[in-house]
Amino acid sequence: MSISVLVTRPPAFLFDLDGTLADTLPDLAASTNAVRARFDLPPLALATVRSYIGDGARTLLVRALAELGPDDATIDDAYAAYAEHHTAQCTGDATLFPGVQEHLERLAADGHPIAVVTNKPERFARPLAEHLGLGAFTDVVIGGDTLPTRKPDPAMLRHALERLDASSVDAVMVGDGLQDLRAGKALGSRTIACLFGYGDPAALRREGADTYWQAFGRPADPERPISGTA
Repeated sequence: MSISVLVTRPPAFLFDLDGTLADTLPDLAASTNAVRARFDLPPLALATVRSYIGDGARTLLVRALAELGPDDATIDDAYAAYAEHHTAQCTGDATLFPGVQEHLERLAADGHPIAVVTNKPERFARPLAEHLGLGAFTDVVIGGDTLPTRKPDPAMLRHALERLDASSVDAVMVGDGLQDLRAGKALGSRTIACLFGYGDPAALRREGADTYWQAFGRPADPERPISGTA
C-alpha cells in the first residue's frame, strides 16, 4: 500500500520596493526635481518628495506639479521627461536598507517563495532589483504597470503568487504604505507594516497590520510575532 505525503511549502513573502527593501528617495527626488526644472519650478526638499511616494510615478508627478494644476497632457509630458531621466537615475544612489540582505537569505534558505510587488513602473523596478542584488532571491518582479491595476488592488499580489506557484494561504505582504496593507488585506494575507519607510507611521498604525517593523526584520511589537520575522 502506497502512502502519499502532503508537502506544504513555507508561506510566500511579497515585498514592496521603495521604502521597504530599498532607500530610493535620493533617486526619486533627483528625477522629480529634473521634471520640475523643466517647468521652471524650484526643487522640492527630500521630505516633500518622500511624502509623495507610494502610488506610482505618474501620481508622484501629479503631486509634485500640483501648483501648475496639470492636465493629462502636461502629466504625459512630465512623465516622458521623468522616464528619460530616471532610466539611468533609478540605480544611481539606491541602497538596500540595513538587514535586508541577511533577512532575505534566511527566508530563501527556509524555502519561502519571494516576490517584489511595487507600484514603481516595471521598466524601473526590474533594473533596480537587479542592481540591488534581489535577483539572487527572486525573478518575480511585478511593477505598477504590469497589470491594468496596481496596489491597493490585490490583483498584483495574486499575479505574483501565480508566478511563484505559491498559495495565498499564510502569504505575507510587507510594505511601508497604506496601499500595501490594503492590498494584503484584500487578498486575505497577513501584513507587515514597515514603520521605517516612507509612509506615515501613525497612519500605518491606524490602518492596522498583523505586525510592525521598526527596522527591516525587527518587530516593533515583539509580543505579536509573525512567521519569518525572527
